[in-house]
Amino acid sequence: MSHAIAAPSVASRLRVDAGPRIASQGFLILSGFVVSMFLIACTQSSNIKNKSVVSVNSVNLSAEDFAVRLARKLKDYDALFAKDQQNLKRAKEQTVHEFVLEVLTKQYAKENNLSVTPEMLAEESKKIRSKYPDDNAFRRALSAENISFDQWNKELEYSLLQRLVHAEISKNISSPKEEDIKDFYNLNKALFNRPARIKLRQIVVEKEDVAKRLYNELQEGSDFAKLAKDYSVAPEGANDGITDWIDKGSLDIFDQAFKLNTGQRSKILKSPYGYHIYEVIKKEPEVHLSLQEAHARVERQLREKKEQAGFSGWLDQELRKSHISRNEELIRAVRVSTKVQ
Repeated sequence: MSHAIAAPSVASRLRVDAGPRIASQGFLILSGFVVSMFLIACTQSSNIKNKSVVSVNSVNLSAEDFAVRLARKLKDYDALFAKDQQNLKRAKEQTVHEFVLEVLTKQYAKENNLSVTPEMLAEESKKIRSKYPDDNAFRRALSAENISFDQWNKELEYSLLQRLVHAEISKNISSPKEEDIKDFYNLNKALFNRPARIKLRQIVVEKEDVAKRLYNELQEGSDFAKLAKDYSVAPEGANDGITDWIDKGSLDIFDQAFKLNTGQRSKILKSPYGYHIYEVIKKEPEVHLSLQEAHARVERQLREKKEQAGFSGWLDQELRKSHISRNEELIRAVRVSTKVQ
């Protein structure tokens, strides 16, 4: 059993009572390394996986779903990080809070007649997938993340719903005043020193032998843009390999490009993302933005700050009036063991 009380602050929103006496039972979640979630079951329960870990206005997060969400959150970390008790505790809390926010977001959307249409979802899906060279590259990216297309589509739909809710909450927020923009700029001039930046055309492939073959073809006069479109696994491959502006200091492999002149080409370079070949398209030195040049950026930052404050106020209000409970003993009892596959 557990009781539900919404606490007054964001930092300590949920107060709980522990659940009943428990005995252990476990199952496996695979995600990069093996994550074994040893869930703790009520001695009288025959189906631990369906026990509620968190309940928000009668919407329950089962132990099984909690384990799946937690495993996905931990999958990008190594075994030592995942097994550290403090890291695990933080990951559990993040998983709980994300579920609470998800339920409140969906309920608010329903109350305010906000919904993601099939057309909106299809358009956003197309926009994201167009950044990959082809559908096979997109599917490989999903596989690398250990996520099905249906799950990705479901998460994309929720992301769009979050935007709709955020826009609805923020619709009455006024734009920053000119004097506020000027004051912020004058007090934070160091923020508007733009580092040197560079724009590249690049090819990124997963195997060194493929990179060597493409490099030789470029040396023989093959079209860089066509090879990037046909072979690059990087998102900009669909755009003839042309990257967005890259700030100096973003990544060591790109910092080397600042030593090249416009039009010059790199050798084959290796990074955590694969094997790169790039050529310099444009270079710009470090500059200090004037108020006029920084105006749109400052205005956007101030508005985002106001919107965040409005969202936090909305969230606190929703938490105060919601019925939220956690089985704290069951949450504590979830353990993680890892081993390399």
